[in-house]
Amino acid sequence: MAKKNMGKVKRYRRSFYSGRQKVLRAVAVVVAILALFGLGWLVGPALINFGTSTWYNLTSGAKEPEQGTSVPGADSQPADSQPGAGEGQPTPEPTATPQPQEDLTQGSWAFLSAEQVSEQQLASTVQSLVEQQVKYAVIPLKDNQGNVLYQSQVATAVPSVVAGAFDGAAVADALRQQGIVPVASLSVFRDAAAAYVDRTMAVKYQNTEALWLDAARESGGKPWLNPYADTAVQYISDLIGEVKQMGFEQFWLSEVRFPPVGGRNQAGYGATNGVTESQRLATAIDTWQKLADCWIAYPLQIASGANETLTGGPVSTLGIQRLAVIAPETLTEEETAQLKTAKAAAGEYLGVQNGTSFTVQAAGN
Repeated sequence: MAKKNMGKVKRYRRSFYSGRQKVLRAVAVVVAILALFGLGWLVGPALINFGTSTWYNLTSGAKEPEQGTSVPGADSQPADSQPGAGEGQPTPEPTATPQPQEDLTQGSWAFLSAEQVSEQQLASTVQSLVEQQVKYAVIPLKDNQGNVLYQSQVATAVPSVVAGAFDGAAVADALRQQGIVPVASLSVFRDAAAAYVDRTMAVKYQNTEALWLDAARESGGKPWLNPYADTAVQYISDLIGEVKQMGFEQFWLSEVRFPPVGGRNQAGYGATNGVTESQRLATAIDTWQKLADCWIAYPLQIASGANETLTGGPVSTLGIQRLAVIAPETLTEEETAQLKTAKAAAGEYLGVQNGTSFTVQAAGN
């Protein structure tokens, strides 16, 4: 059968794309090129930095750059870096700025009552102190009857807390907020209340367990705490620690002495082990001065040494750092001489209370 002649197949080189399609294709190419260019613009520096850093680490053994050497892509050195400083040079430790010591010779003092710092009167009392520019306020916390005037939590003190006792922490805080230094006043060994709470702290009658009284019972005689009793010294230490935590910054300690002379020949202090009265008081005072800044207050005759019977010797031997002398408002010539003698008994400061005023000077001035 004869093959059918289909003729020659013609091949055309003409594109199948129309003119519109060519334009769109060209635009797409341009957009793609621009996108690649933009991507290269964004990631190129990072790739260069990465490559440079990698090369630097490989060639330098991955060592830290020396001070003053810049690494591409690394943060700049701090402004206070010293170029060329030795690598092993020690960095000086920061030095604490010394705080100026409080000048106790400046500022006026006020002696308040428990009523003045009660919840009802505290705000007006503080405002009055501010108006008078008072710097130090002395607050009674335990009086010479042994009454505890603030809300104490010390076990031995709790039975002696009076009804309506004030909040010691609130008082200290109110004063300190106005820049006033709270000073806690405590009567020490003249304390009839605690002697009944813990009889181991009390002066005994001769060698019995009966409490010694400073006068006949029918005349209102009261017991005293025994300076030789460690429990009595610890009781005051416990009060100081508690009150210090409340925010009181200084302490005014009075009645740091033995009982009155009348009837003392019947007083029993237990085993004294050869320790003299003045030595015992010095030990107690040293204990309290290590706990806080304490003013030890004595009447002028005792502070000057004119009367040594209640301290067992001169006050100058007791190691008092801050001595407060209670003197009459108007001094006689003899009392003026006694005050000069009392100055030698203070280690750091001597304060003189004349009535309601209290002035402080550095010892030896």
